[in-house]
Amino acid sequence: MWVVAIDLWQAVAQNVVWTGTDGFFIVDQMQYLSWIESASHHLLVSNLFVLRPTPSDYFQPAIAISGAITALGVAPWLSLLLWKPVAVVATFLAIRAVVYRSLTGKLERRAALTLGLLFGSFSIVYGSFGIVGDMMSTWQSWGYPFGLIAVALVAFGLLGYERARAARRVVWLPGILGAVASTLHPWQGELMILVVAGAELVRWRENVRWIRRSQWQVLLPLITIALVAAPLIYYDLLGHLDLSWNLARQASKHTFSFWSIAIGAGPLAIFAALGYRGRPDDFFELLLRAWAPAAIVIYLVSGSALSATPLHAVNGITIPLAILAVKGVRRSGLRRVPRGRLVAGLAILVGTVPANAYALAVAHTYTDPATGNANFITGDERAALNYLARDPDPGGVLTQFYLGEVVPGRTGRRTFVGDCLWSEPNCMPRSETADALFTGALSRAASRRFVRDSGARFLLTSCDAGDVDLKRRLGSLVASVRRFGCATVYELQPPAQADGPLAELPGNAAVRAPRR
Repeated sequence: MWVVAIDLWQAVAQNVVWTGTDGFFIVDQMQYLSWIESASHHLLVSNLFVLRPTPSDYFQPAIAISGAITALGVAPWLSLLLWKPVAVVATFLAIRAVVYRSLTGKLERRAALTLGLLFGSFSIVYGSFGIVGDMMSTWQSWGYPFGLIAVALVAFGLLGYERARAARRVVWLPGILGAVASTLHPWQGELMILVVAGAELVRWRENVRWIRRSQWQVLLPLITIALVAAPLIYYDLLGHLDLSWNLARQASKHTFSFWSIAIGAGPLAIFAALGYRGRPDDFFELLLRAWAPAAIVIYLVSGSALSATPLHAVNGITIPLAILAVKGVRRSGLRRVPRGRLVAGLAILVGTVPANAYALAVAHTYTDPATGNANFITGDERAALNYLARDPDPGGVLTQFYLGEVVPGRTGRRTFVGDCLWSEPNCMPRSETADALFTGALSRAASRRFVRDSGARFLLTSCDAGDVDLKRRLGSLVASVRRFGCATVYELQPPAQADGPLAELPGNAAVRAPRR
């Protein structure tokens, strides 16, 4: 709850309005809020970060539930935050279940549980000192509940798969859990497929005996993989059939140094490597051994032209590494060093406390009220947004980028620009033109042409825009003006059909790796 506490403190101390974000990177939070607002009307989600109509074709179960809660009158940001306790409790229970399945000693279990939940380490991120947040469950709990829940579902799914395999029964539950994980966070669905397939390939001789004795038992991996893969096929179809998803996938392509991840995971991975020595104790350990290699494969594929957002591949990586590290220490004889328990306790403290303390310390630099940061808005801007939410006249909004982030989740209206994953293509050039309009840097002729061609029905002037009278600049295009202190809403004459591309985007997507 650290970031939420900071946000609430800032809202009170500086008399600003918190928009309900929870995390370092506001772009993701505003994306979730827009999805929830869209789902509250249609169940399926459309892209509200462009002004022209887009199909309502995206289904995500948690978003759909939050949308239903919002439809009952709950604010989207609150219906999103309701998933935080679900994610935290599910992650704890999942890691605890995996630890108890893998280890028997009380101290070993406590060590693995602590490392699995809290491990974090420093790295060099884009040339600067920092942490790789995606591999830290604590950091993920700041605004990324769906990724955490997906990791928990994969852990429970692998436990169920191993039990069914040991009993030589075909069950549907592991595949169903993996399928839900796929819909919440596709990278974790890919991970479960590779882990199951990799472990089964290692035991291919045993699988051959299964085929000779009881062919039906081959159905367990096939059914599990097929169920987990189904949502991934759906996502692939979205990328081909929905232009917004196609552009968003292209926009989110970026590279992230493997060595940044390796350095961050290194202190735990070194001990985990010792856990790969010898034959695994059982099939479940084989599944754990397949986890890290599978994550590396997903990282490489996601960093290529075939996929995107490679950092998500390391979500949950501390679970197998923590257990294998404890087993590695046991197998290597390191536990027999003098004062072994004290040394182990100090090592665990070093592997958990400093990185988390650093994340807590730098959190405010990402969340503090600042110009152009929509974590917080003014009371006047909130009043203008509330007016747009209540106004029965349909139509999209043209505003500056940072307020454009807020518009879909607060009003349910489309925005010209506001998220450079979904406001595509050429997001940044268009957002710069929008800024120029509201600051008065465009000529009158250029202002009229830009507003007319945008297809917007409303203009929203922020409190950072300065004292520019758009009524004088736009003339007869403006139908009415409503002022809310330093914020202003201009209703335009009904626009013609907008021409040109959907929206726009910068060359590189934001990467979830906190750094100074």
